[in-house]
Amino acid sequence: MSFLGKLIFGLALAMHVLPVVSAQDKSIASVQLVFPIIPKHGGVLPRPNAVEKPRAGAKVVFDTTADAKPTDVNKGLDRVARLLNLYGTAGLKAQDVKITIVLHGEATKSALNDAAYKARFQIERNPNLPLIHELQKAGVEVLVCGQALNYKGFPDAEVADGIPIAAAALTVVINKQTDGYSYIPVP
Repeated sequence: MSFLGKLIFGLALAMHVLPVVSAQDKSIASVQLVFPIIPKHGGVLPRPNAVEKPRAGAKVVFDTTADAKPTDVNKGLDRVARLLNLYGTAGLKAQDVKITIVLHGEATKSALNDAAYKARFQIERNPNLPLIHELQKAGVEVLVCGQALNYKGFPDAEVADGIPIAAAALTVVINKQTDGYSYIPVP
């Protein structure tokens, strides 16, 4: 096949394989994310005409085991911020939803104080703590699993102030579901 033939064949193939971006898709992509309740985290795209919008009275427990690079914020914490920001875009307040997040497994390190985090990961500050404090100010209950602390070798004294230690993530999830909370895993 000649060079021109290969070029035409390649262009034809690309037209079938590459996604077509419509004008509507471009306008949606250019819309800025908003952060009405938790600044800088969990940005959402306002959807004023969407169905199944947030409504007051929901209760949610986030079962978070997700790992993150030591320099990154844990995605479970960001997901909680996103839920709160969704409530904000619907004209609701943080108090209109009850949220608990329990950190365990690889997410356990997210609850360490700055000194412990620096000693273990050579990072000056735990990047999760500012977001944890913002979530707590918004009424989110942030817990860390006492069993995971033990398994990961983190003494209780290394947990940041203001983060309660639960007996186990298992008991948090069971108790919250018994109390009517919806379950969202963040592996």
